[in-house]
Amino acid sequence: MPDSRRRLRGALAALTLLVLAVPLSGAGGEAEAAFKDGRAALLRGDGVAAEVALRRAVDAGAGKPAVAAWMGEAYLDQGNLDAARTWLGPGQFSPATRQHGFHMLARLELADDDLAAAGQAFAKALEGNGGTAEIWVDLGRLHYRAGEHHQALAAAETALRLDRTNIRALEFRGQLARDAQGPIASLPWFEEGLTHAPDDMSLLGEYAATLGEAGRAKDMLRVTRQMIALDGENPRAFYLQAVLAARAGNFGLARKLLYRTDDKFDQMPAAMLLEGVLEMDAGNWTLAVEALDQLARLQPDNDRITLLLARAMLENGDGSEVIARYRKLADGRGASPYLLTLIGRAFEQDGDRESAAIYLDRAARVPSSAILALPVGETGELVLFRYGGDPYRIDAAVPRLRHMLAAGRVAEAAGVAAALMRRYPGSADIETLSGDVALARGDGAEALRFYSSAAQISRPFTLMTRMAAALRLTGGEAEARKLAAGFLAQHPQDGEAAEFLARMAMQAGQWQRARVLYAYARTRNGGRNPLLYATLADAQLRLGNDAEALDDADSAFEMQRANPAVSRVFARALERAGRGKEAKALLAKAQRTPFA
Repeated sequence: MPDSRRRLRGALAALTLLVLAVPLSGAGGEAEAAFKDGRAALLRGDGVAAEVALRRAVDAGAGKPAVAAWMGEAYLDQGNLDAARTWLGPGQFSPATRQHGFHMLARLELADDDLAAAGQAFAKALEGNGGTAEIWVDLGRLHYRAGEHHQALAAAETALRLDRTNIRALEFRGQLARDAQGPIASLPWFEEGLTHAPDDMSLLGEYAATLGEAGRAKDMLRVTRQMIALDGENPRAFYLQAVLAARAGNFGLARKLLYRTDDKFDQMPAAMLLEGVLEMDAGNWTLAVEALDQLARLQPDNDRITLLLARAMLENGDGSEVIARYRKLADGRGASPYLLTLIGRAFEQDGDRESAAIYLDRAARVPSSAILALPVGETGELVLFRYGGDPYRIDAAVPRLRHMLAAGRVAEAAGVAAALMRRYPGSADIETLSGDVALARGDGAEALRFYSSAAQISRPFTLMTRMAAALRLTGGEAEARKLAAGFLAQHPQDGEAAEFLARMAMQAGQWQRARVLYAYARTRNGGRNPLLYATLADAQLRLGNDAEALDDADSAFEMQRANPAVSRVFARALERAGRGKEAKALLAKAQRTPFA
């Protein structure tokens, strides 16, 4: 690491000499000195000092076109977008600063969420030259935000070809690799960046977060401590330590650490989720609902947030709100057993036991392995209402296609998907939807082609399950299991992935493997899932592990006594334990739906 620091200092020294060697055309000595001071301040990340020095340069006779790019950057560093636009907006830069000026203008437009204007500024920055690694990284981020995902990946590769040592390019490439391949595969990108800049806080933060996702808690803690040693008030380091404490079940410590972030991450989805979970653990259900409701509106398609919010509402006594908000989702064919259970409990809370029984009966059935169109949801319906006049607008096109698939209008959906692919050729989201259309037509090979292309950009759990379904449709059962196992290997913290792979093992008659995977899934996210405990008990019974089966079945029954599937497994476990009378009494109450 000391050698790395020496290399970094040497590189920065060389860069500083290069930067400060660019003279101000026609400026006097005082202006030149002030200009160099301003540029040096920008290299340190001190926008205020840069502004002061650059104003001295202007007062000493430096021309505004020669200073505009750097003054605009100084204001961007300070977050003063209006002042930055005063200097950057006219686009009046000296020939020597033209590229940098339009690059800074592009950053300004990105900060103002004007993606089209940012694209125009990037085009001007690249006129007559190949650009810099920094330009291509920012251009890649623009492409990603615009839904041009494959172009974003190409931009990251271009940035690295221009400068393999550029830490922002390595960071961006690592982020893309984490989305597409998983946290473990992305670690080398962040590690390579840290060899060039071992104290870069952004890289350290990404590295620590990725280590946590990869299950390397001790290494994550070590890196966050390094961040705190470099900056004792760094909020991201304390946030990451709060995440680590929560994963270890130390919610009290997690709450204290989150408090030390000084509300810097209040609007970050992951921090909002953590706050909601911490309030749930503390039994502060009203506060949990507030935090999770805000997050659910930002991420309406996030199933995990939906379930957490529904449970928090239920615990807060808001059963009627749970029904009003999620009954339509629960009525869909793809509703999860846990959501169905929550809706059933909500009806029980409202005193409607007849309706409750309907949802609890459905929850007791073995989850379907069929891949269904994702639900549109309240937010999607609102987007359709607002932008229905432009059906090919991407944020309206996605819920529109989901509507068609859910209604069985597969042929019509295929035509719309083809048109969207022509209009948005680089969008992984449209590729995924096109794969859904192909899967609905029964064309597994075509679906897999679209899914595999989308997976080059992002491979969430939902896409992996779709790829597995496409493989199964083409007869690739073993390949589907291998795909799911590879996903779990890359995402060891994902209990849902472990449960999915366990079901595949169970279907293949691999009960020992299923038992291990179900037990692992329980340690990840099964703390309140009675069906997970019941399924694990079933696997234990089949393997002759009667004592363990009784413990798991008892836990499942304590969580949900009204579930007939849980009751049946518990009865079998009781009978194996020699408690036949209790088993018969329990079976007499069991509902009609078999568990397995």
